[in-house]
Amino acid sequence: MKGGRAAAVSALAALLVALPALRNGFAIDDRYLIVENGALASLSSIPRFFVAPWGQGLGGAGYATVNAAYYRPLATSLLCLERVAFGLRPWAWHLASALLHAGCTALVALLIARIASRGIVSPKEAPRAALVGGLLFALHPVHTEAIAAACYQTTLLSALLALGALVVFGRALDEGATPRRLIAIALLAAGALLAKEEAAALPLLGASFILLSRRERHRPALLAFAALAVGTGAAFAARSLVVVPSGLTYFGAAPRSAIALTMLGVFGLYGELLLVPLRLCVFYDWSIVPIADGFSMQATEGVAILLALALLIAWRRVPRAAAMGLAWLPLGLLPVMQLVPILNVAAERFLYLPSAGVALAAGALVDRAVAASARPRAWAIGLALAGALLTARSVTRLSDWRDDRTLDRATARDFPETIEPLLNLADLDEQAGDRAAAERDLAEAERRQPGSSLVARRIARLREAIAPR
Repeated sequence: MKGGRAAAVSALAALLVALPALRNGFAIDDRYLIVENGALASLSSIPRFFVAPWGQGLGGAGYATVNAAYYRPLATSLLCLERVAFGLRPWAWHLASALLHAGCTALVALLIARIASRGIVSPKEAPRAALVGGLLFALHPVHTEAIAAACYQTTLLSALLALGALVVFGRALDEGATPRRLIAIALLAAGALLAKEEAAALPLLGASFILLSRRERHRPALLAFAALAVGTGAAFAARSLVVVPSGLTYFGAAPRSAIALTMLGVFGLYGELLLVPLRLCVFYDWSIVPIADGFSMQATEGVAILLALALLIAWRRVPRAAAMGLAWLPLGLLPVMQLVPILNVAAERFLYLPSAGVALAAGALVDRAVAASARPRAWAIGLALAGALLTARSVTRLSDWRDDRTLDRATARDFPETIEPLLNLADLDEQAGDRAAAERDLAEAERRQPGSSLVARRIARLREAIAPR
């Protein structure tokens, strides 16, 4: 199986695993960013997206303040095209997300095939690494968040363009840095950053591509890297003309030591999500990821994972393709690790692009193990079982995203430490006129966090609303 075939099979698997999302409606921020966003109804609005922050000030003062720090005109333009083409038919939006995920998966497989051929004993073995890594990327449950919410096509589009830039980057290194390739790299890199901020890691990923390769010609490498830098630099320059810092951040005035310890814990959380993706959450709030006042178990896990990554990257017996993939995980996460303060401390969608590195490392390491094994059939059975488990978890998680109510119920079930989903459910109950259900949800929130002033205010408001007048 050549790299192209591995890409096709992986893309088909990605599309199939995402299809259950077509039964879902709009959820969470889809409401104000898509359903209630009248600007998306006309293609004439597209020029305005390039001179305004993300969200166009919709969703109320809180959302407007947070979104003023983000600049995503290319992603907003895509949403506008879909609104004009599909109207407000949720299944069509979810199909677009599934196709974007399939496209990203195909590029991941092609990228793995190219990189693996540089760092594995025989280039003939690269397609197997591409297939294993491509299927891992296609099926991994941590990607369901980016697929399930239409507004998170920002993540999918940004990753598609970033991965495209890296594929062309690899061709420039191997086959020559022609003007056409350099222009393509710059445009794709700029587009990725104009879709979402996580693409700011692209120059770091490109640098690791060069530094961890076994062979490199200096001039094509420098030209290709310069194209990445020019593209991201141009997007940053455009962004600086529009955005303003947000006053709403996760840590507020917390000391830097607390931020660093908390983010080490978040890195440990990301390790758990990649290795054992059982507890998935739409929003990791202060109850789930509290601001650290000392070393926690999760911070210890984060340190251990970082040390293990450093040792494996430096170990000469690890294939260079695997070392590159392992380096891409922390490098890809840097833009969302609170070096620039943002509201969200953690999110599964933040792992979408960095997990391409995990897929690369897994493909290279499994390929090496299978090639050296006397029992390749046992490996095939084991990999098939792992794929089935990942698929099952992805499908069950996508069903949680049916609507806001099912999503909040799932979060309340899986994360008993937080009251946020119960407060959301109480809101939905009130909107539906079911006061008894709202009282039950608030009572459960009170049981989880006794004495919470937030819950007490909500209960008082509810009782005032139903009191006779």
